[in-house]
Amino acid sequence: ASQKLPSKLGAMLSDPDLVNCVTWMPHGRSWKVFNRDLFSSYALPRYFGHTNHASFVRLVNAWGFRRITSGPDRDSYYHELFLRGKSNLHCRMTRLPDAQRKTPVTKENKSPDFYEIAKNSPLPENTWQYKPHTMNNVGAARMGQS
Repeated sequence: ASQKLPSKLGAMLSDPDLVNCVTWMPHGRSWKVFNRDLFSSYALPRYFGHTNHASFVRLVNAWGFRRITSGPDRDSYYHELFLRGKSNLHCRMTRLPDAQRKTPVTKENKSPDFYEIAKNSPLPENTWQYKPHTMNNVGAARMGQS
């Protein structure tokens, strides 16, 4: 079975190689594509096996993400169960039937103020998915030399 969108997107947002083209907003409650060309040519093939940005956006909408249309988070996407450092919530996310798919948030249906929310309920910082060189190898080598 192929990985579902929340897992792939979570991995993508935790990939340090992609931070220049797609990343979490500072509060960790929405994410944004900063460089669409780089995202489509590099990130999409790596995680989704294609380069079609429009197809990716349709998939994101199909999973119930909403696009923010104004303010500091403009053009970022959010979902109440898709939060930085809380991948345990992804299992509760489902792909929506066509009739329930939402359009971008309008002025009447305002986006939450994630910066205000973050003051009271901060999320974990991003933890990158690569394994840095650990001190254990260096320490073990030194111990072997003594």
